[in-house]
Formats: sequence, structure tokens, C-alpha cells
Amino acid sequence: MKLADQARRQRSEAYNYVVLMSDGVANVDATNPFGILESAGDYNRTNPIRLITIGVGIANYNDYLLEQLAQHGNGWYRYLDDVKQAQQTFTRENWLNLAVPFADQTRAQVTWNPDLVHSWRIVGYENRVTPDEYFTQNRKEFAEIPSGAATTVFYELELTGQADRRQASTVKLGDIELRWVEPDTGRSREQYASVAGHWRQEFDAVGDPLLKLGTLVALTADRYSALPYPGHGDYWNLDNELWALSEKVGMLEPDLGHLAAFDDFTFLLDHMTQYIPMEPEKPRDSGYSP
Repeated sequence: MKLADQARRQRSEAYNYVVLMSDGVANVDATNPFGILESAGDYNRTNPIRLITIGVGIANYNDYLLEQLAQHGNGWYRYLDDVKQAQQTFTRENWLNLAVPFADQTRAQVTWNPDLVHSWRIVGYENRVTPDEYFTQNRKEFAEIPSGAATTVFYELELTGQADRRQASTVKLGDIELRWVEPDTGRSREQYASVAGHWRQEFDAVGDPLLKLGTLVALTADRYSALPYPGHGDYWNLDNELWALSEKVGMLEPDLGHLAAFDDFTFLLDHMTQYIPMEPEKPRDSGYSP
């Protein structure tokens, strides 16, 4: 941190980063993200030192710590699963895109229409939820977005009876507001859009294979992320729902089989399902409505 601060003083016009490569397992001194960041003591909000966290490793990997360090360290987080991906990430051209923030202190807020949405739940990103009164404030803990970045968020909605009576296949369910700060000028910006719903569309009828894959990843993580390691606890008592999700993923191979993300996810599902006996007499229901 002292070296980074010295570099910042020498080149105050530049973006200054600390890159942390770790498995996220902190076991010396401060072991939580807020304690670690507080010990760094960077209070220069006009030209902050940005913390980039790079995740490596598999066993005992702590995704939460690295994600929170990057979020509250005014930087970003990325996981590297092999040497080739690391080499591509740190090429000069790619690094210049990643190291120049496109938007700072970025946050989004969705406001659902209470006439149509009875209740909602965000799937993933629960640790990014902040109080409503913070949304209009430019705060350091909001995310920095590098060039070319994309974020997908899934919500589970419980609709009202009024929504079920609507005849249109597409109905405005709510509004989204996006706020960010321009890194170069410090100017606050905002953008607005509507959220439309297609709740009468069956999953198999969805045309975008990437949307299907993202949905299956979210559903699997939501339901099975807390599973014990195979052979321990109640792992053997699972029903056929995981088989149903695995079959849905397999149907996407013609469109997405060339993607590393697809290979990674199918590898994970194959590893999980090999410990679960198949019971063909049971209907294979994922447990989720369309």
C-alpha cells in the first residue's frame, strides 16, 4: 500500500491499482474484508487506489472475501481457472481495457410495479444490496466497471392476480434506474429503462441460448450451492430435480458447446449428478415454474 501511495503521488493523473492474487483464505491478522480494507487506510477519495482481486485455486476457495474486497476497494474481481486465461487477461491490450474504468460507483435499482408484482427475491448478489437512501449518493463501495464488462442479475417474482388476468404477452413489470460517475470528470450520470415480463412463455420456447444457460446456472446455484461435499450429509437424499436441470443444460450444447463457460458448468453438473441415483419412475421436474 505504501508503494502504491508513492506511485500515486508521482503520477497523480494516472489510475493506480493494487492487484491481489489469492485463494481468498485469510488466516493471519484481519480475516474479514472490512478489517483488511480498514488496515490499508486509503482515504483519498479524489484519486483512490483501486483494488483488483484475482481469484486462483479450487480447494477452500473463498469467493466472498475476494468479491467484497474488490467491491469496497473501488475495483473489480475476476476468477482465473487456468494459465491460458491468466495470460489472456494480462496481455497489454486487454489489460489497458480492464485498467481504465468505464464507469465508477455504478449501481442499479429496480422498482417493481406493486399492482403486478406481489413479492420479489434477487438470486445472487445478495451481499451487494444497500439501503435505499444510499442509492442517490456517490459512494466508494459501489462498483467500478471496466470497459467491455457485463453483469446479469436474476430475480424471482411472485405475481399478483391482476398480472395473471392481463392478456398481453409482454407487460411492464417495473422500472430500472442506473447511476454512475464518470471517472475522468467526476460527473454523476443516470439512465432509465423499463422491465418487461414474458411470464407466460415456457422455458423451452425462449430463443436466446445464453439466457437459458444463465437461468440454469442461477437456478442450480440457488438450490444446490449449500450442498455438502459428495458422500457427506444429505447429499445422497436428493431427488430428480438436479437430473432435470442437467438435461436442460445438455440441450444447449449445439449452440453453446464451444464456450468455456458451458464446459465448466457441465463438468460441475456431471460431477454432482454422478453421486445421485437416477429414478426414472419419478417425473423429472426442476421444481421451478416457467
